[in-house]
Amino acid sequence: MPRGVEASQSSTDTANEHTVCMIGAGYVGALTAIALATKNPRRQFCVVDKDKSLIDSWESECPPIFEPGLEDLLFPDGLDTAALSGKNDLGQNPAFDPRLNIQPSRRKNRLSNISFSAEVCKHVKEAGTIFICVDTPLDVTTLTSDNNNGLDLKNLKAVVETIAHVSVGHKIIVQKSTGPCGVVQWIRETLRETASSLASFDVLSSPEFLAQGTAIQDLLYPNRIVLGHINDPDTTPAALATIRQLYTPWVPGDRIITTDTWSSELAKIASNAFIAQRISSINSLSAVCEAANADVSDLSRIVGLDPRIGPLCLRAGFGFGGSCLHKDLCCLVYLARELGLHDVAAYWRGVIQINESQVERIACRIEGAISPFIRDEGTRVAILGFSFKKNTADIRNTTALGLVRELVRRGLQVSVYDAHVMTERIKKALNLQYGSDLSELRRVNVVNSVKAACWRCCVVVLHTDWDEFSSENVGWRDIVNQMDQPRAFLGPGGTFDQQAMQSFGFRVLTVGKADSLDSPVSTVIL
Repeated sequence: MPRGVEASQSSTDTANEHTVCMIGAGYVGALTAIALATKNPRRQFCVVDKDKSLIDSWESECPPIFEPGLEDLLFPDGLDTAALSGKNDLGQNPAFDPRLNIQPSRRKNRLSNISFSAEVCKHVKEAGTIFICVDTPLDVTTLTSDNNNGLDLKNLKAVVETIAHVSVGHKIIVQKSTGPCGVVQWIRETLRETASSLASFDVLSSPEFLAQGTAIQDLLYPNRIVLGHINDPDTTPAALATIRQLYTPWVPGDRIITTDTWSSELAKIASNAFIAQRISSINSLSAVCEAANADVSDLSRIVGLDPRIGPLCLRAGFGFGGSCLHKDLCCLVYLARELGLHDVAAYWRGVIQINESQVERIACRIEGAISPFIRDEGTRVAILGFSFKKNTADIRNTTALGLVRELVRRGLQVSVYDAHVMTERIKKALNLQYGSDLSELRRVNVVNSVKAACWRCCVVVLHTDWDEFSSENVGWRDIVNQMDQPRAFLGPGGTFDQQAMQSFGFRVLTVGKADSLDSPVSTVIL
């Protein structure tokens, strides 16, 4: 990293020219920095975070985030082949398995133009371009009667305060955190009012559109890069050009969109709102299909072939989870209500309500499948997969948590297993949900194998369709013989081989498709 920034403003400008600082070593900040560093080998990137343990994890040979393709970028030369002699029970090298306390194989090399540091002030002061990538969770203090709230901006405000306090010379600030419309204007005004007279700033917006599980592909092959700027003479064209140059080495020019900051800020929220809307739409239709003896998988295929609609996000399941969709929907509802657009707020609130009811509806279906058989206090359901979706270990807002809650509320025992989420993280999430209610918490058991989860259970729920749970990788025929009636297997259509599971002896329940175990179909008389 360049040194000697304190010497003078001119030397600062020279030192900062090729230095980019990402504030926030979480999902967005770290992965964006790694991708940009890969494509801009002549620039130096530093990811900073006040969380020393998180920085230490990034500096180690085992990144703290599970994301396909991440390690190929961060360690371009891979692993020392001499160390690749053993594999764990998932068929992976121990360096890739977060569950095992094993010394990882030695990496041959790291990406040379990126570093990670807990010295936030030092690197913010040295950088010429700063990306703000901190968490902006929902603000519980603004919670309203209809359960919609705005964002908690305390992390963002702390970062802006730090930038103002340490900056000298000119800096380009890129706001990448999810924020309310107008936050870029607020950042610029705050920096002008509180920073040193030796400092000047251009403040831009560049929202992220990453999807966990495909984030590296999203970064390397983006369908759009959005740059938002304030339309006044104080925003210099050079600032926009500088940020564009970070992407032009590999992103076609027509995919780099320049707009005003309000449109840029709202685009991120709107994109996630549309994705959530599609998921809730197909899940609402899954309920109709189950009641009308239709198949939502066929329905999705037929509807998705319409070019005006398309096939993406049309697979019925447990609902949407993760850190973004619910938060951005709540932010949109809050914004609409604050703008006096109450019908708009109610519309998007309906998307959230459908999502919340989906897990409850599936739990009712499981209970209905069990009810014809002998049931006692030991009646058990196995949940396979706890992360909110495949190819990520993220459990934030996972629908598995709601499913556990609904099943326990119905008096059932629940066993949970996920090969990619550490047992302690699952237990911590459960402890936060149940608090001091030990009577319900005792009904949940976190186990370390598929076999242990399914032992003496009556229903297996495929919540997260990890490859480890496929019919090729699990001895399902042996497992089904150790289960209690009705020996059912429930999952979203398209996530498992239904014919194979039936041949093993399971009674298959598919989300969005009626089954003989379900209640009789109601007849609609015309």
